[in-house]
Amino acid sequence: NQQLSATSGFLAGQVNAGTMVNKGIETEFSVDLVSSKDVLVSVGGNFGYNKNEITDLGDVNEFILGTSIVRVGLPLGSHYIVKWAGVNPANGDPQYYNKDGTITTTYDRANQSVAEFGTSIPPFTGGFNGSFRFKGIYVEAFFSFASGFKRYNNEDFFNENITFSTSNQYRRVFTDRWKKPGDVTDQQRYNAARQFSSRDVQDASFIRFRNLNVGYSFPQTVLSRLKFITGASVYIQGQNLATWTKWKQFDPEDGNNIAAFEYPANRVVTFGVKLDF
Repeated sequence: NQQLSATSGFLAGQVNAGTMVNKGIETEFSVDLVSSKDVLVSVGGNFGYNKNEITDLGDVNEFILGTSIVRVGLPLGSHYIVKWAGVNPANGDPQYYNKDGTITTTYDRANQSVAEFGTSIPPFTGGFNGSFRFKGIYVEAFFSFASGFKRYNNEDFFNENITFSTSNQYRRVFTDRWKKPGDVTDQQRYNAARQFSSRDVQDASFIRFRNLNVGYSFPQTVLSRLKFITGASVYIQGQNLATWTKWKQFDPEDGNNIAAFEYPANRVVTFGVKLDF
């Protein structure tokens, strides 16, 4: 909402007053390591870096958007939440940091939230690929990655929270929870409320084995005996075969700030035959 002139008859109106700047670099390469009549070995890749900064919001300097904040000087998607300080070993209470660095068991989102947990938009993205061909046999592989970003894992918030009995609670909620003075754990006592905090802001960087294609193209010396077929090949292809990440839940690549049980990318294996007439 932006303040309007009183002569308009309205006190305020919603306007798109925000501006932001993106600066970065993109690069791509492709190299044939071996190139001969029967053998071809190639590698390639691409890399992108983008620095995003909000530079102006009109009449305001910031506004809260769920568990993130839109603030001048910060990148879009910046996390804004109370900083988690672990579980008190003496009584099992969850602990939080005040803005001055002191620790308390009192949760106050309005006065304790800070923007020091990065952004949900990855600044580093890219991929790399390789291919190998020997006569009619070929193998092609492609990997993609994103790095330097964090997401709010709302799935952990539900699955480690006995308030939500409809969610399937993790075993560690019961086996690892605080039970007696002196227990050192990240699971608070049974009857302590589970709150929104940086405990659930997790690194979502990943490398994904995006595609693998293995095939064989029949030589013309074989096909020449078949008058009506000019080309023939068989292949097997796999998609989303593996993902390496510290992210604890279904898929780090959902493309939004909050993970909320979205269905993950399928692992797909396809077999095919191609005939040219």
